[in-house]
Amino acid sequence: MHVLFVIDTWGLIGGTERHAAVVVPALLERGHRVSVLCREDQRPPFARVPTIEVPALSGTRLARGDRRALERRLDEVRPDVIFHSACRNVDASEALVEAASVVRYVHDHTLFCPGMNKVREDGENCREAFGAVCLERYFLAQGCVGFKRAGRAHPIGDALRALRERWREVAIAARASRLLTNSLYMRQQLILAGLPPDRTEVLYLFTRSNTPEQPARALPPATEAFLARSRDPLVLTPARLALPDKGVDYLITALGGLRQRFRAVIAGTGPAESWLREKALSEGLGERLHFTGWLDSGALETLYARADLVVCPSVWDEPFGLVGIEAYAHAKPVVAFRVGGIPEWLVDGETGFLVPRKDTGAMAAAIDLLLADPALRARMGAAGRALERGRFSRERHLETFEGVLRAAAGASAGR
Repeated sequence: MHVLFVIDTWGLIGGTERHAAVVVPALLERGHRVSVLCREDQRPPFARVPTIEVPALSGTRLARGDRRALERRLDEVRPDVIFHSACRNVDASEALVEAASVVRYVHDHTLFCPGMNKVREDGENCREAFGAVCLERYFLAQGCVGFKRAGRAHPIGDALRALRERWREVAIAARASRLLTNSLYMRQQLILAGLPPDRTEVLYLFTRSNTPEQPARALPPATEAFLARSRDPLVLTPARLALPDKGVDYLITALGGLRQRFRAVIAGTGPAESWLREKALSEGLGERLHFTGWLDSGALETLYARADLVVCPSVWDEPFGLVGIEAYAHAKPVVAFRVGGIPEWLVDGETGFLVPRKDTGAMAAAIDLLLADPALRARMGAAGRALERGRFSRERHLETFEGVLRAAAGASAGR
């Protein structure tokens, strides 16, 4: 089977690229041919495969000449199946479904949300299908975090163009042989957007955390010094410091209400970092809470290993929430708000605690319960580890993934 793997950057950058770093070598080991279509080829060391580098994929549209050139290359390559992992160029997506059977992985809300994350400007989550409601909010209310009139030179034209692109991209996605996504929540969102239920299924993510492929590395000196000052139980939150979606402000409020002794580390950076640091000081957390700034995956591995529990405070509808199974890989229990795909990996009362969205009192009570009971932490952490090794294992992911590609390749041969 010849698979054309379509990705924005062929390298090691973020989640989609790390996924490619595992599944492409696995496909090669299983005897398949793989070629890569990308915007940028960084020549990563994990797999040597033929690549088609098309810088014009950086935009959402292709010039006529670039579109014809891409179609010629696809005709030359003649894959049995195309795996559309990450490519936001709508013209290229259309060329792909016309060239062969496509399996498309939908990672997040950007396919069907002009605001990109389904969060309204008032901080509440959107649960409606895109379309007229988007225009109503845009023109008659505050709009959404990523889709609002404020600051736009051409508010009417911009709104209509954004929705028109979403409609077109969803229509192209509907032509794929199979649509994969990372949670039942996201599958429901795809169906709500008008995509076919019979060709839409869940392929759960896996993690390389706590494996030889992702070794632990040293922490920054300031973080190491903070950890050395106390032996109180350690609460860890890896998160991008952005508002309103990641909910770190709600976490800080919850930490300020804890009764048990603790220390906490927030690992990450982002546009809200300064404001969150000030909030932590106002909550009296200066000596007990440490912000690490940006950390690489090796330093995060060290923090996971030393943590006693992990908190995922996202208040938006996370498509999945990889932090959870990374914590489970280290046998750590998790506390999180009940949003998006998180309830699919967090079994309330067994692998940690789910609490109502934005309920900082309930979050504090759940954290306190775990801080006070080492045996409970150990029991829940072990249950999480078992879940990560079963439902969210790499082997299960690869077997399902290969089967979907084979079925789509058969459909392509039928075409």
